[in-house]
Parts: sequence; structure tokens; C-alpha cells
Amino acid sequence: MDATYQSHGVRFRYPGEWELAEHQEDDQVSITVSSPATAFWMLSLFASRPEPADVVQTVLAAFREEYEEIDDYRSAARIEKRPTVARDIDFVCLDRLNIAGVRAFRTRTFTALVLYQLTEVERDEIEPILEQITRSLSCRIASPKDEPANDE
Repeated sequence: MDATYQSHGVRFRYPGEWELAEHQEDDQVSITVSSPATAFWMLSLFASRPEPADVVQTVLAAFREEYEEIDDYRSAARIEKRPTVARDIDFVCLDRLNIAGVRAFRTRTFTALVLYQLTEVERDEIEPILEQITRSLSCRIASPKDEPANDE
């Protein structure tokens, strides 16, 4: 993990050879880092602060609409020691098993959604990297003195 993203009140580390893209629309900003192969990790921040459970259900509905074969499982994943609404998803696309992780939580300033996806073939090599990116995620807001402060 030799590259760092820091903006919009969040910070995370990611592999420098991965491509980073940022997209902003209305009250949502999404930051995506993509591996040289097919895996990606995405963080979406919603300023309107929707319920994390609603965000996760919307993602699950999109997966179910897109893919015929899908299984999802509850996850006890935590981000920054925060409880999350989390699901792990297995789905088939182009005759390949794919894996996705969906985690959502709310802070004082936004609701965050982490979504990562990879193929079964990439699992051993890439899943630990996606988990490291997630573990490195830090959510901060500016204090009255414009210094970073934990957003608890």
C-alpha cells in the first residue's frame, strides 16, 4: 500500500499501481480504485445520510436485478471499530463465480458505503488487498480549528 487518498473527510491507502477515479454527483461522491485485472474497491459518501440498511438493500436489489445467480450472507464486518450493515455476496457472471463485499455505516456528516468486487480466480491474491484498503479507511471531519478530528 504505497498510495494514499485523502479528501472529502476520508483517507485510505491503496496500491500505487491501481487506478484511482473520483466521481461526484448531487450529494454523492464515489472514489474507486481498480486493480490492473478486474477487481475494484469503491467508497461512496452520501451527504444526505441515508440509513445504512437502506443503502445496502439498494445495492442488493441492484445485484439481484443484474444477476440471476446470487447468494448473500450477513457479515459482522467493522470499519474503524464501527459496526456496519454488511453483506457478502457470491454471484455468477459470464460463467465465473464473483465475490462482492458491501459495508455501510453513518457518521455525523455522511453515510459511507464500501463496495468491493473480485472474481474467484483473484480471491487468494486480491481479497487480502481489498481488506487492507478497507482497514486503512479513516473518516475525519474538520474541527473548529480546522484540524483533523475523529468522527465518532
